[in-house]
Amino acid sequence: MKMDSEFVKLPFEFDIERLELEVNQFKESAWLPHPGKHQGNSALPLISHKGEDNDAFTGSMQETPHMQKCEYIKQIAASFGEVFGRSRFMRLAGGSEVPIHVDGIYHWHRNVRIHIPIMTNEKVIFHCGDNRINMKAGECWLFDSWRNHKVVNHSQEARVHLVLDTKGSSRFWDLVDNSLTHYLREGEYQKPKQMKYVHGKQVSILTEKYNLTPILSPGEVDGLVTDIIKEIHEYAANDPNHASIIIKQMKGFCKDWGMLFSLYGYEEKGIPKYIELLKKNRQTLLNIPFDVQLQNRQSSKTILFSRVFSAAICPIVREDFRQSL
Repeated sequence: MKMDSEFVKLPFEFDIERLELEVNQFKESAWLPHPGKHQGNSALPLISHKGEDNDAFTGSMQETPHMQKCEYIKQIAASFGEVFGRSRFMRLAGGSEVPIHVDGIYHWHRNVRIHIPIMTNEKVIFHCGDNRINMKAGECWLFDSWRNHKVVNHSQEARVHLVLDTKGSSRFWDLVDNSLTHYLREGEYQKPKQMKYVHGKQVSILTEKYNLTPILSPGEVDGLVTDIIKEIHEYAANDPNHASIIIKQMKGFCKDWGMLFSLYGYEEKGIPKYIELLKKNRQTLLNIPFDVQLQNRQSSKTILFSRVFSAAICPIVREDFRQSL
């Protein structure tokens, strides 16, 4: 999600000893390899699609059996009062890194990730845009995943973060804005509130049930594509003639998608037509012998495909949708 700053520190601190205890209870077999096969990267699901061991970003999200064993993690998540999507422990082995990238899929256009470092040290460096920081254990951070970012673990010890994905309510984003404003005004972040572990305290966590429609509506497609076009215009290095050709193709796709949706909506019989339109436009764009970039230097075609085309028809959400009828 785009933010006004590379990093924002929220005014909370957490009980490191209890957090470490809850991480260390799990055997190695509980950890999943990174879906991108990045060496040294692994994760343990806490909130996931149907509460199972998977990497899905969409569909009905539920607590996993792992989360049920984490009394303090549940207290932390519930304390925010927000609705959470896919959330997990993320581990980075010593001497490993998360390669530089931008989070360009649909999920990250709408969501921000709360980072709570549990096991870390001063040699773990988080890079985002032109800034870099060391997130200390027990702190609470956000970062702008639309900028180029990476994490490097220069130590020989594993780094483990609790990460919670959320769109955030107005109350949450007021908290973020106030934290950033205080930092810019005072040159330091607010004194954090200590959140202590309460033995035996039972809480409920709000988890996403609806995070994507079975078929993207014309309004959402228009909004997503308009944002891409805006960034094409804002990147001064783009060739204006090249930009106009690609933008015309994108706008034409939006119009054709709207026409199909008015005929079929969420009906099964419309899916072949939607797929045909997606394939046709993808191939047309790939056949154009040039590309233009966005503000973060990402390919306009790549972001269109990953943010819009990949989310336009969602099999997982369609299955959940059918089951809810």
